[in-house]
Amino acid sequence: MHDFITVEDSELWDIICDGPFIPTKTIGDPVMTVPKIRKEYNDNDRKAIEKNLQAKKILVCAHERTTQVKQSKIDMITTEYELFKMKDDKSIQDMHTRFTSIINKLHSLGEIIPRRKFFKKILSVLPGSGESKVNAITEAKDLQELTID
Repeated sequence: MHDFITVEDSELWDIICDGPFIPTKTIGDPVMTVPKIRKEYNDNDRKAIEKNLQAKKILVCAHERTTQVKQSKIDMITTEYELFKMKDDKSIQDMHTRFTSIINKLHSLGEIIPRRKFFKKILSVLPGSGESKVNAITEAKDLQELTID
């Protein structure tokens, strides 16, 4: 299958790159070019205005798709964050690396997890043998001031 660019595609791309077509007329002495009012539009002006609207629709739809894709990514990574737990056969360093990766992915998409919230998450997924340490850290420290290390 071949991709062919039609004349209409080319015209729409020109509008996207160069801006919308504005019907104009010349008046006065010295001659000036001014925008026409809507009732002065001819058939060619109306066709060009329709192309403006088509180009705008393309841009709006592309933005909406981009926004939907971004939100889907945020939702998937948020679920990954919510279901996160330490794997029994992995080290704390591995858990730290995986968790940091999730936090960084969310951050890159504009979703910021408050420090206090992600520290509570880390502390909640540590193995049971560290429970007394978790309680001591939680009681002794302001989680907003801690570093992940």
